[in-house]
Amino acid sequence: MTTTAIRTPPVADVAPDDGRSAKAGTQTLDRGLDLLEMAVQDSATVIQLAERSGLSRAIAYRLVGSLAARGFLAMGPNNQVRGGRQLLRLRHLVQDQTDLVALARPQLEWLAQETGMSAFMGRREGDDSVHMLRVPGRERVAVTTQPGTRRRLGETGLGKALLLDDGEGSWRRLFAMAAEPHRRGDWLAAMHAAVERGVVLQCGPAPDHIHSVAAPVRDAGGGIVAAINVAAAAPYLDADRMDELVPLLRTAAAEIGAALGREGTTG
Repeated sequence: MTTTAIRTPPVADVAPDDGRSAKAGTQTLDRGLDLLEMAVQDSATVIQLAERSGLSRAIAYRLVGSLAARGFLAMGPNNQVRGGRQLLRLRHLVQDQTDLVALARPQLEWLAQETGMSAFMGRREGDDSVHMLRVPGRERVAVTTQPGTRRRLGETGLGKALLLDDGEGSWRRLFAMAAEPHRRGDWLAAMHAAVERGVVLQCGPAPDHIHSVAAPVRDAGGGIVAAINVAAAAPYLDADRMDELVPLLRTAAAEIGAALGREGTTG
């Protein structure tokens, strides 16, 4: 597709009507999103977008120019504004996450059924883990972490499973960011043991004492794209029971990886 640059005519900054920058920023965001929706639904020129939105041409050019600079919009033939490459990238990311949840759900349901404990899946987002899926177990005192919950990577078994490929430099930085109860003196040795095992055995600190067994999920290229775990209060998941669950976590993670095109087993 042939594209041309979107030229933004020089315009003076428009002061917020009430003098408050927060309100002005929200208004600008709303206007930009309105233009983005219009352009994606039905390509049009900047002048046409200005007419449809009720904005002045100067403001429409400025907003479209900003969105184009970030890759959300692009100029096509005949000066038609269209969705840009960034929208396509975000679409693929959302689709990948949706597909991963769909692929993982049967394995998490199997884990919850086999163990009687809640099963979870999460992914890495910067220095945090983000829960994507929870399948409840049958335990009377359940771990109820919901999808969307964010935790520091060094604080949970699921987060540590996402870190198995990072190495000591990254581990030290991320564990320094964790809350103090999660920075026990043996954490480094425990991480090296988890790398060797391919599975994380986590004994959470007081007062909750949440224990878990977690494994990384690897894609066709071998990279860690997510992690799964089963978690329960300590009375339901002691050291012997954790050891018993290691093969189940390995199997479930390998099955999800296989669905992503990975050959062989995880770990």
